Parts: sequence; structure tokens; C-alpha cells
Amino acid sequence: MTFDSHSLERLKELGRKLPKEISQSQPKKSRNSKEKQKAKLHPVEIENNPDKLFRELMDVSTDGNVPPHLLDRLKQLESKNNQNLTNLDELKNDDSKSKTSNTSINLYTQFKQLLLEDDPH
Repeated sequence: MTFDSHSLERLKELGRKLPKEISQSQPKKSRNSKEKQKAKLHPVEIENNPDKLFRELMDVSTDGNVPPHLLDRLKQLESKNNQNLTNLDELKNDDSKSKTSNTSINLYTQFKQLLLEDDPH
């Protein structure tokens, strides 16, 4: 393909304004560094189950003392866990109440129909 001198000069000018090519190795490095950071983290820092976190803290602690930031993290996880359990209990209770009331209404209706069928009038 051939270009006239004006088009060729315009392409060169645009080429100078374009950013330099970004090498593909940079994103791989950042991914690898994140994986390395996760691999370097202690189980105490990544555990989300409050029971397991407590056990890890006791295993790590030689004298039973735990840094305040780890205790705060444990408290946060426990409160989230308790909140989730409370929400689940409320949902179960609501379902059981509605089922109980529906069942009692159905039984009452069936009983009333039986009484009407037996009635000679």
C-alpha cells in the first residue's frame, strides 16, 4: 500500500503522539505479587470463621496474650456471625408461624365442613 507524502507525514505525526506500548509482563507481576502476599499471610490474618480464628490465635500465642487488632478482628467476625444466625432464626420463626397458622386454618375449615356434612338440615 502506498501513501502520498501528506498522508505519510500525518501517520508519523500521529505515531509520535501515541503512548508507548505497555508490556504484558506488568499485569502478571501484579497478579503474582498479590498471590505471593496471600501466601505470606498467616492463617490468623485471612481466617473468616470466628471459631477457627480463636483456635489459631491460641495456637500462635505463647503466653495467651493477643494483639488488640486481632482481638478486634475476632470481635467483628463474631458479631457478624451472631447477626447472621439471628437473621436465620427470625426467618425460620416467620416461616414456622405462617405454616402453623395456615395449618390451623385449614384444619378448622375441614372440621367445619365435616360438621356441616353431618348436619341433617
